[in-house]
Amino acid sequence: MNEITEFLMKRRSIRSFQKKPVDIELIKQLIYVANHAPNSMNNEPWKFIIITDEKIKEELSKLHKGASHIALAPIGVAVVAEPDVSPETWMVDVVNATMYFVLAAYSVGLGIGWIAAYENKKAKEILGIPDNKVLVTLLSVGYPDPNYKPRDKTVKRAEDVIYFNRWGIDEDKRSNN
Repeated sequence: MNEITEFLMKRRSIRSFQKKPVDIELIKQLIYVANHAPNSMNNEPWKFIIITDEKIKEELSKLHKGASHIALAPIGVAVVAEPDVSPETWMVDVVNATMYFVLAAYSVGLGIGWIAAYENKKAKEILGIPDNKVLVTLLSVGYPDPNYKPRDKTVKRAEDVIYFNRWGIDEDKRSNN
């Protein structure tokens, strides 16, 4: 493995943040990095809503128990897809941009907490997102609390998620086909 793969494997969701403010210009730079994510025909079918209003973050934190950390973060970010801009590929394109944003944030010392909010009607209402746009996720963004210890992460072995040439053909069956 190398420095980049180690960085990727050590990334963890952060749900506790320092009270230290995050510069909006830094967030804009991270979004600019996200705009470099692979996407079909470079259509960039996404918008990012930067959330700094404490009342809005508090409302969003009540969506479900997994959303509570957005109220504690200096910044919230909503990632919104524009299916009309790239009808065939918007979902993959937007997730690519989200990952670029997340990884760029980690590279500058910020932590990110993912919030499952896909097409959450209440969140869309709070943020004024039009019906023809798709709320993909919410992110809490801030400098990680040094006392916060993310859970250890265990993942499946590569062999447990690989098939060869066709669905269901694992390495043991590969030589017979």
